[in-house]
Amino acid sequence: MNLVKPRINLHAIQNISPLGAFYEPAKSMITMGEAETEWVIEKGDSISSNDSTIQDRLRGAVFLAILDELDEDVATPDDVDMGASLALKFSRTPCALMDNLGGAEVERLIQPICQRHELELPKSLSNVGKLCS
Repeated sequence: MNLVKPRINLHAIQNISPLGAFYEPAKSMITMGEAETEWVIEKGDSISSNDSTIQDRLRGAVFLAILDELDEDVATPDDVDMGASLALKFSRTPCALMDNLGGAEVERLIQPICQRHELELPKSLSNVGKLCS
């Protein structure tokens, strides 16, 4: 966040917020972006890479956005994975990861987000397991 700057991140989030409550910026993001300040990370602050709650929330958010993208025919799963690999340097691409996890696990990850924001499950969820060619 500090690399790109909170102000720029806030602007990007605000551009997609008309897509629904799931895409609205968090209050802390608005505060940081409008103040043009950076996040303070104290020495010793860390998040364990084994923290399953954080992993689940991040995966669920990414998977939901991608499944919505697939529902809207914005891109193919191969396009999404290529972009994630080349532009974002993901070592495990999201569509391939969803295929590996399976539909039931992906549904478990996105279900709390859908319930919180009163969203229907994406139709493309039924294709998980066979997204990638």
